[in-house]
Amino acid sequence: MPPTDTPQRIQELATLNALAQALNDALHLREVLDCALEHLVRLFAFQTGWIFLRDEQQVFSLAVRHHLPPALNYPGPAWVEDCACQGLCQSGRLDKAVNLVRCSRLRGALGDKRGLAQHASLPLRSGTDLLGILNLARQQWGTLAPFELHLLSIAGHMLSTAIVRARLYEQAKIRRVQEQRALLNLSQDLLLSEALESGLQRLTRVGARLLEADACAFIEADELAGRAVLRAAHGWLLPPAAPWPLPLDPTSPHLWYLPEEAHDLSAATLAPLPPLLAEQGFAAHLGIAVELAGMPIGTLMVNSRTPRHFLAEDAQLLALLANLLVQTLERERLHQEALAREKLEQELDLAREIQASFLPNCCPHVPGYQLWAYYRAARQVGGDFYDFIDLPAIHGQKLPSQASRPTSVTFRGGQRLATPALPTLQAGQRLGMVIADVTDKGVPAALFMALSRTLLRATAIDGRQPDEVLQRANRLILADSRSGLFVTCFYAILETTTGHLSFANGGHNYPLLWQAATGTIMPLRAQGIVLGIIPDPRFAAERVTMQPGDVLLLYTDGVTEAMNLERELFGDERLSAILQANHQRSPQEIVNAVIAAVTNFADGQSQSDDITMVVLKRVG
Repeated sequence: MPPTDTPQRIQELATLNALAQALNDALHLREVLDCALEHLVRLFAFQTGWIFLRDEQQVFSLAVRHHLPPALNYPGPAWVEDCACQGLCQSGRLDKAVNLVRCSRLRGALGDKRGLAQHASLPLRSGTDLLGILNLARQQWGTLAPFELHLLSIAGHMLSTAIVRARLYEQAKIRRVQEQRALLNLSQDLLLSEALESGLQRLTRVGARLLEADACAFIEADELAGRAVLRAAHGWLLPPAAPWPLPLDPTSPHLWYLPEEAHDLSAATLAPLPPLLAEQGFAAHLGIAVELAGMPIGTLMVNSRTPRHFLAEDAQLLALLANLLVQTLERERLHQEALAREKLEQELDLAREIQASFLPNCCPHVPGYQLWAYYRAARQVGGDFYDFIDLPAIHGQKLPSQASRPTSVTFRGGQRLATPALPTLQAGQRLGMVIADVTDKGVPAALFMALSRTLLRATAIDGRQPDEVLQRANRLILADSRSGLFVTCFYAILETTTGHLSFANGGHNYPLLWQAATGTIMPLRAQGIVLGIIPDPRFAAERVTMQPGDVLLLYTDGVTEAMNLERELFGDERLSAILQANHQRSPQEIVNAVIAAVTNFADGQSQSDDITMVVLKRVG
């Protein structure tokens, strides 16, 4: 090419620039080779070209070809044997940037060669490493001009650089795939691991291997003891028969003096290293804080005993390992919580059975009356209770009770149903009825319920009047309880022969009495406050007579304070309306009607309070 042919030079330089851009955009090796060969053939007006690459066993193989003549079709006989250019390259005789070689393949090939006989061979090198050979052929050969040789040399260097970069990219892709596979396997192993310690040890082994480090360790911050503990380690030199986990720093739970990254740990640390850490002889260091729910719980670090600069990719990989570590610790925490909840559920089930034993196992049979009781706790255990107390007759003598058939207690969904059966009250006997509500829920309420129920029964058993019972029970509750809880209570005594009902109220919901004579509902009001607040409260003694057909409904606020989706309360009016509409039915049917109405009103809302009801009906 004449040196004065400026337009052509500009065109060739532009093509060379296009080659550079194309190689820069190409990532995969085959893409790089195809792009380079096509541009070079067009740039220098060659008819054909091909590229050999040399593998790790020093063997050349055809990597890419462009516009081969029919005599050199691939695959074919011309490519079976090695050619002269490969032998020259192996022996080091292709010592120029561009070498003119008479092609042995073309010489021995049969068929249309398109007039080709020789080619220019460019060894592709990266430093001293031989990557392959670039061959370019054309019909009109002659001697290449110095400018053409220079351009070919530049193109060869560009192609060699692109090959190295593509191989590094593919190696990086392979490494990323291997890392991802290792992380996935590690994640599955940690998920299936039954023992936390073995899972942590595996994580440190995988961490050291993936980061090609000598050691990996998880140092846990023991905040309560104020120390740092070696929880898992791989590649550490540890004393024989040392207790595990091993205390690392007895004075500081967090290794604040360690840098995030260092190639010389002893020079980069802000304070003298703990003896065990100093004995490891670590030079290179990369660490990351491990956080759980935003709180630092330790450090995950990798180390090498020779100087090394960790890259950003290494820090990202360590961060992924730290994330797996956090997931493992969180999963273990949730597992322990689940075990604790399961144990608590078992204990609460036992507590429910114990609490059930405090409630009457049946309703007494009262001649001339029908009686039904219902209890359903909002949780496994609750604070509501009811009780029936067999009291002596008015004259003070205790009449014998007559037992009838025993009846089992039914529990369904946390509810207790007491069926009429046992005992049968004799004429002249009295029946004490209690309904109460501890102002709390769950286990505290259940414990306070047991105390209150015991004290009320012990106070009422000798037949004293309702107001006296509440006064004395209040004093006993204040003396025995230090929990700050209190209980609402309604206590009534029924004289079965006359229907006289004397009662007192300790801050409880007013029971509802449907009166057959008037067809109306009368709340049984009585002055009094809840038990367990003040030492000497006043309770009013009230009295009413139940006539045949009258219905008495005792209930707790779990009925009237049930809420719907609009956060409206069920209320006293709805309860009164249900009693008004169902007074002619049996006590059991009245209870069922109330429960159905409350359930329908709540419309799927969870029960927020215990529900207890006692219904007494005089039938004649």
